[in-house]
Amino acid sequence: MDRIGLLRDVFDSAANIDQGRIWQNTAGFEANGRVTYQLGLDVALDSFQKAQLNAVKDLELLILAEQTFIMQELQFCDSSYTQAIGSLEQAIKSFDDALRSLKVVSNSTSYCDVEKTYPTDGKYRYKGMPKDAFHTACSAHRTRIGNLLRFSGINISERQLLNQRSSNMATAQSVYLDMQKTSLGV
Repeated sequence: MDRIGLLRDVFDSAANIDQGRIWQNTAGFEANGRVTYQLGLDVALDSFQKAQLNAVKDLELLILAEQTFIMQELQFCDSSYTQAIGSLEQAIKSFDDALRSLKVVSNSTSYCDVEKTYPTDGKYRYKGMPKDAFHTACSAHRTRIGNLLRFSGINISERQLLNQRSSNMATAQSVYLDMQKTSLGV
């Protein structure tokens, strides 16, 4: 898979979605706005679907795709939307931590030691494995996306994209869980 191409498409799709929204509310640009907005949604959906299909081979790419999209959302976020900005900044930090966890779980020797630092109580576990930064980031982001899906004004295409992104987080956790089990010899 062309990692750079996929991340560029994610980056561009967020820019097209934002530009499309602006043009839809600009006299004389409404038609261009609808086309640009829909193009952004279509490219984003396709990119996230490709990332999900390749998650077993390249889980890092799936996380980087989501993080790239969030960074773009933050870039285009109106400065007066302080709650949205805080949420997006937290998501970016969470995915930075998730990427760090992903590197550690790939090293079974060090991950066996790390696993021992997590309590065995269920609230610190995800399906029996340590509920580390990776699981925390994916769960928090699914909640964030779920909150967006509650809005009634979201069109079908955007709802489809949000559902895909949520599905990607479930896939990421599933693939990561398998990596944890392999690393711990379970």
